Amino acid sequence: MVGRPFLLRMLNEQAVLETLRKNGPLTRSVLTARLNLSKSTVSSIVHSLLAQRLVTERRAARAGVGRRPRAVALNPDAGYVAGVDLGATRIRLAVADLTGQIRERVHAPTPSAGLDALLRTIEHLYARALDGARVPRRRVMAVGIGVPGAVDAGGQEIRLCVNVPYLNGVRLREVLARRLRVAVVMDNDVNLAAVGEKWRGRAAAVPHFAYLAVGTGVGMGIVIGGELYRGATGYAGEVGYLPVPAGGAHVPVETFLGGPGIAALARERTPYRTPEDVFAAARAGDPQAGEVVDQVARLLAWTISCVNAALDLSLVVLGGGVGQNADLLLDPVRAHLRRLVPFAPEVAPSALSGEATLLGAVAVALRAGRALAAGGRR
Repeated sequence: MVGRPFLLRMLNEQAVLETLRKNGPLTRSVLTARLNLSKSTVSSIVHSLLAQRLVTERRAARAGVGRRPRAVALNPDAGYVAGVDLGATRIRLAVADLTGQIRERVHAPTPSAGLDALLRTIEHLYARALDGARVPRRRVMAVGIGVPGAVDAGGQEIRLCVNVPYLNGVRLREVLARRLRVAVVMDNDVNLAAVGEKWRGRAAAVPHFAYLAVGTGVGMGIVIGGELYRGATGYAGEVGYLPVPAGGAHVPVETFLGGPGIAALARERTPYRTPEDVFAAARAGDPQAGEVVDQVARLLAWTISCVNAALDLSLVVLGGGVGQNADLLLDPVRAHLRRLVPFAPEVAPSALSGEATLLGAVAVALRAGRALAAGGRR
């Protein structure tokens, strides 16, 4: 790092902020030990963060006789971020403080009228949430957004967006940054669901896992070594395109495993017409509906086995609309997995009640906001 002192300092400041976020108030000596930095470096960083009002410092609780040490803590009101979950049918937006505490949540239907209507809806939700949280716009550090399509490696352009087709080819990050007048971070919604699950969900202590979302479509967010894996072009985890044999040909697994595919299977084999109805009937003991659920479990297990053969994951988290039926799916998925691979990962439902993408969007906005703050660019 010789010749790059500014970058080194910025990285060290980010490390201090992240350590405080994860562990709460810490003394300077504890920060020094945990980050393997010198006392003088930690003291200089804390002094700088105090000047920026990103942290506060006060006397810690007394642990024995003698003078009480001073503990450093994040200042939750030093800045704010917003997270957006742009879904096929609904947009959710949340405002959080610097500690990640959600201050306000709002939502609205996703417009079908096109990009202009979508942008107006997001702007309206953003204004409503800031008003509800009593946060001035100038205090917002960054906005994170998850979108229902693949995002290129630079986090700029949306592609393969089947459920909101007018977003294909749109550089939404740039457009929103201009409209909202704030830094914007964008990623695929399932990638951010994996980030959310790692941040506050079932995968908090798991370094190698995947989040498998099955709703209208099928997608996977992959975390390796504690970091999101995007692949060479940004499209890692598009497991809906995995080919399965059907009628002498091969078709994408999403054809059968996504919401429309499950609905078609239900209409073919049962009196029911929607995934919700067939799962409810299976839960009530209907044997025909139970056969459909078992077919869904087989496809889930096959998809997981394909990925796990290459990545050797510890955990796969099930999310999305279908993933919410874990009471019906978990046991058959696990049984089918054991027959497919000798080293099956644990399979568990999401712990975040449908908010994984929203929380992931908040998490990446916090990271971006803290990086800007630590670099003195707020």
